[in-house]
This record gives sequence, structure tokens and C-alpha cells, in this order.
Amino acid sequence: MKLSDEVKVAIVAAICILSIAIVFKNVLQLQVSYIISNGPLYLFVVYLITRSKTERSKCDRPLYWGSAIVMVTVLTILVYVV
Repeated sequence: MKLSDEVKVAIVAAICILSIAIVFKNVLQLQVSYIISNGPLYLFVVYLITRSKTERSKCDRPLYWGSAIVMVTVLTILVYVV
């Protein structure tokens, strides 16, 4: 069974949202706002809005969007660690 591009990016976003929740609640013992903790979700919504149905550009690949979501997750955690 082959997953569609949207499902791949959605899985990455879900894993990142769960990891943010685990790190903030269990590791850092911090309570962050809903807007901060759902940063990867917003990037996923941007992916869904901007993806092209007709032609495929180089920036429309799930690998790029998945890595951007991971980077947003890591940067969000780093801001609160430092």
C-alpha cells in the first residue's frame, strides 16, 4: 500500500506535535500556549493550501515539507530550552 503525499506529511506533523507535547510536559515541565504547541499543524495547513494539483514543482515534495515541519518543531523546542 502506497501512501499519498498528504498522508506522509500529515504523519510527520502528527509525530512532531506529539513530540512537542511530550517534551514540554514531561521533560521541560512547561505549560505553553495552544498556538505555540501546534506550530507543525500550521505548516501542514500551509502545505495543503499551496500544493499544486496540476504541475509538480521542486518545492512541492513531501520530503521538503516534512523536513520544514521537523525544523519548526526543533526550533520551537530550542527557543524554550535556551
